[in-house]
Amino acid sequence: MSRPSVRETIAAARAKMAQEQARSKSIRGGAADERDAFIGSGVPGVRKTAPVPRRPTDVEILGHAQKSIKSLIANAKGTGTMNLSSRELTAIPLEIWNMYHVDPDKVVVDFNSTGTAWYDAVDLTRLIAADNKITQIEPRIQEFGALIAVDLRSNHLTTLPEEFSSLQRLTQLNIASNNFTELPPVLFTLTTLVDLQLGGNQLTGTLDPAIANLAKLETLDLSNNQLTEVPLELSHLKAIRKLNLSKNKLEQFPVRILANMPKLMELEIADNKLGCLFSGIGELALADDGENVLELSALVRLDARNSGLKRITDIEGSVDGATRPKIAFLALKELLLSHNLLSSLENLLYVAPQLHYLDLRSNHFTDLPVGVLELSTLRQFDMASNRLEWMPSELGSMYDLTNFLWEGNLIKNIPRGCNNTEALMKVLRQRLADGPSPADTARVEALSFDSSASSNSIVPSSPHRSPSSTASRPGSFAARNAATNDAPPASAASSPRKISKNLILSKKALEELSKEEILEACQDPQIAMLDFNALTVFPAILQQTVGSTLTQIMIHHNKISEFPFTLSFPLLLTLDLSNNLLESMETDAESAGQIGQNNFPSLNELTLSSNKIKDVPLWLPKAFPKLKTLRMSRNKITTIDPASFEGLTVLDLAGNEIGTLPPLLGNIQSIKSLSLEGNVFRVPRRQIMDQGTEAVMEYLRGRIPA
Repeated sequence: MSRPSVRETIAAARAKMAQEQARSKSIRGGAADERDAFIGSGVPGVRKTAPVPRRPTDVEILGHAQKSIKSLIANAKGTGTMNLSSRELTAIPLEIWNMYHVDPDKVVVDFNSTGTAWYDAVDLTRLIAADNKITQIEPRIQEFGALIAVDLRSNHLTTLPEEFSSLQRLTQLNIASNNFTELPPVLFTLTTLVDLQLGGNQLTGTLDPAIANLAKLETLDLSNNQLTEVPLELSHLKAIRKLNLSKNKLEQFPVRILANMPKLMELEIADNKLGCLFSGIGELALADDGENVLELSALVRLDARNSGLKRITDIEGSVDGATRPKIAFLALKELLLSHNLLSSLENLLYVAPQLHYLDLRSNHFTDLPVGVLELSTLRQFDMASNRLEWMPSELGSMYDLTNFLWEGNLIKNIPRGCNNTEALMKVLRQRLADGPSPADTARVEALSFDSSASSNSIVPSSPHRSPSSTASRPGSFAARNAATNDAPPASAASSPRKISKNLILSKKALEELSKEEILEACQDPQIAMLDFNALTVFPAILQQTVGSTLTQIMIHHNKISEFPFTLSFPLLLTLDLSNNLLESMETDAESAGQIGQNNFPSLNELTLSSNKIKDVPLWLPKAFPKLKTLRMSRNKITTIDPASFEGLTVLDLAGNEIGTLPPLLGNIQSIKSLSLEGNVFRVPRRQIMDQGTEAVMEYLRGRIPA
């Protein structure tokens, strides 16, 4: 058989190639048919409509950034967040609205492909388009029904489309710094909102009462608008925690609104035209049990700077303390009232025992405000640019005060070279140790509260009270100087005798204290200041010599390792044993027969912070029947029993080693201020802890077994 010629070989090769090409074309046609059938089967999430052609404006907007937009879309499909901020956009690009549109001609059926498939895309949950020039939002926003956060701040918006109401998962909406002149009605349908930012718009007149529909709001910012009034309906926002009304034109802020906001932690109301901080408080009636009608137990920060304030409340006249409306801010830590027209704080400081920062710069005070000397936790105090002429020596006894500003006053009793807090405190403490002058005593009396008035009354008593009435108030700073008066203390009213100065032996390097030293230093004192010494045991001689008259014992910063709770101090109100070496509150005489209600029947405040105490005894409520404030921060407590804290109002257990919070602690209704930060327990979570005392107590009550 002869071999094929060259021509025959070439012809056979061409025929074979043609067959292979035909077979390949048939396969491709089958895949295309399969793809069309797949798309036509109605697979969820695959749209059959052709994409809307891109508008010319979009081409102009995107320009060379087309590649960037595609990468943004790809990232958003993977993370659920679309960030279009700071791109000079005048509208949201059409590519964004079409990002979930499926083009049938581009569907990839090959499941082995390494590219991103349409079925792997996640829902868009966050849309950020801040700092652009967007003038309107298209109705297609409703196609993104999974959104939980929308940030459109710093644009040119004047309204929102009705389709916004479809976003029923939305919890955060930021439309601050736009051109809204009124709140869009669709806003009030977003009942899931938790955080609403409306600051920096052009809202005028009265805030729309429909804001009450947003009952889940926790943060509301209406700052930097032109509002003149807030409606009482604002009080329906019972979940609110942060309220910002600063930089408006408000002329009053009805206190009835605050009375219905039990979770409010921060109130910003600076730069308004209020005149009176709390208006309408006289309209509140006293409760039948005499408790405070207005008790903002969660409020931590109050900022009312530059608001034209002349008064704290609108109560006129000298009404008897027992019949006045009452007020309390048990958790308040920051009070900012600078650049106003205030000359008095009435009794505001007396109902804010936890205050850390007080700003009264640029007001009209001629003396330190009434009650400031009672603030044992005050750390920063700004009295610059007022009208002060005199500085009381008693300010030197405020050992937590580390930053005090007084420039811009005409104070006459401070040495010229004294220009910082440390130097001032040194001068004042030396004067305090030397004993007050009659002029000092008279002035300090004017800065203290009258014991005959209700402890929660709004206005201090008349300055024309008798010296004995001021000195008789246990724990007041005026009582520290009762030694210079001829009037006797309350406990010795039936047998008058001359009173010498209080027992002030701070920073004397004392290792022990004798009866002779006490009698030489004072007679019938109400205050014993033995802090910053080297005492290793509590001087029991105090009870034997002056125990019947003492109302305050300051013996912090020593080396005391044990305190004899079997001692008796019938009038003692305040006991400070912080910064010692106490390891336990157990004593050899712990039995009920030796520690009872007769030992410390009047004790109101006990401070045991910065020791080495490992547990809290169950007999605490029995030994101290009137105890309201217990501070035991920075110890080594690992477990607690709620029975130890019955009746307390303020409980500080921060900085310990507590591993578990007992749910029954939530049943102690008297606790209004609870500090637990810095412990090792994991529940409640940090988010709940940050919401304040009420949230923690509510959480604990919810964990009590049925």
